[in-house]
Amino acid sequence: MASQMGTSLSRDTSVQVGVRKNDRQLSDRANDAVARRAYSLFLADGAADGKDLEHWLKAESEILTRIPDIRESGPSYTVIVPLPGFSPEEVDVNVDENAAIIVANKQQSEGKDEISRESLFLVAQWPTAVDPATANANIRNQNLTLTVKRINAR
Repeated sequence: MASQMGTSLSRDTSVQVGVRKNDRQLSDRANDAVARRAYSLFLADGAADGKDLEHWLKAESEILTRIPDIRESGPSYTVIVPLPGFSPEEVDVNVDENAAIIVANKQQSEGKDEISRESLFLVAQWPTAVDPATANANIRNQNLTLTVKRINAR
């Protein structure tokens, strides 16, 4: 019966997404992706020294998507991020006092030995410190909603 229920969920159903608290693993994955892209830019630029910051910043702008709209409601901050085509199982969220990182990762087999990968790295910088233990995330209508309470909210 559980499998029948899982397949009959409508798009309007809200599905909880697990939230990691103060876990560096997602940040490390994002950093690794930026580092690989920066190295690729370095090689494409003739492996010339002296442009490491330029390559890093360009790679960061290509890989990371900053979440500009952080809503403040009472004692909480909320971000809503569209994630069309990603299931809750393909989304990881980490929250620390200063930021949240959301990684959506989809792998698809395209052929006999071909695998296509689509990854999104989204970052929200909290305007003030938050309590990661209060973080809650869910996906509804292909949008991830992440809410977390501010520390010392007035």
